[in-house]
Amino acid sequence: MNRRTSILLGAFIIGLIFFDAAQQKYYLDTFDLEPNGPVAFGELLSNHLIRWLIWLVVSIPVLFFAWNKVFNKERISNKNWIVIGCLVLLSTLLSITLVSLQSIFSQNLSLAAFSEFFQFFTYQKGLTFLMASILFIGLLYNHSKLKTIDEQSIEIKTLKKVTSDLQEVLSQEEKPHLNVKTGYKLKPIALEDIVWIQSDDYCVKIHTADKTFTLRQSLKALEDKLAPFRFIRIHRSALLNLNYLDQVNFDTAHVRLVNDHEIPYSKSGIKSLKEYMKNLSI
Repeated sequence: MNRRTSILLGAFIIGLIFFDAAQQKYYLDTFDLEPNGPVAFGELLSNHLIRWLIWLVVSIPVLFFAWNKVFNKERISNKNWIVIGCLVLLSTLLSITLVSLQSIFSQNLSLAAFSEFFQFFTYQKGLTFLMASILFIGLLYNHSKLKTIDEQSIEIKTLKKVTSDLQEVLSQEEKPHLNVKTGYKLKPIALEDIVWIQSDDYCVKIHTADKTFTLRQSLKALEDKLAPFRFIRIHRSALLNLNYLDQVNFDTAHVRLVNDHEIPYSKSGIKSLKEYMKNLSI
């Protein structure tokens, strides 16, 4: 039960206490039912407060049972509802019994008056006690359902995240990539993200759309490995991913990439490129 519901429920019970006291005060004054003189409203309010506290103390075990033994189950059977109904009825009768005894003892009367007091409080408090118990049970049941929905929602979100992360990992594992060591870390770079590779002494520079990485490997070794993935060596220092080729400029002996970057090509490089493009052409 959230804080707002608890506050509203507490305000409802306090409102009932004031209503009962005001109603009793009205009847006493209207029908002249005060043989020992006028009764102060504060005294009536105190009496009703005690009676509602008795009801609350008696009802706590029933509410505890309903929450821990019934509403935490995935499915609530008709038998469970019957048990709760019987417990609510018994707790209401017990509350009326204790309220009757409290009134008798507070007025220094004999227990012989118990039957009369029990009958009186059954009519005065029985229905309100019963309705209050049903209200509490209903709120607890509703809260248990909302709690279950929240837990299932969290589980679904967690499952979706785990599934998404797993798919991303599997996707990374399935994609052809180059492993580049950066410091003490190993970073996989998908071949589809590599725009071109540049020779740099005993290493190569791997150019992606937004970053450049250094790999200790020869361009020749990479040329052989990457040939099946549309990588063509167009210059002794350049290996091009044809997926990023925009156009070939024969006047300047350069190829232009989709990001407007230009790379020079050699005679042997342009020959290989022409042959490859010819084979792909329809």
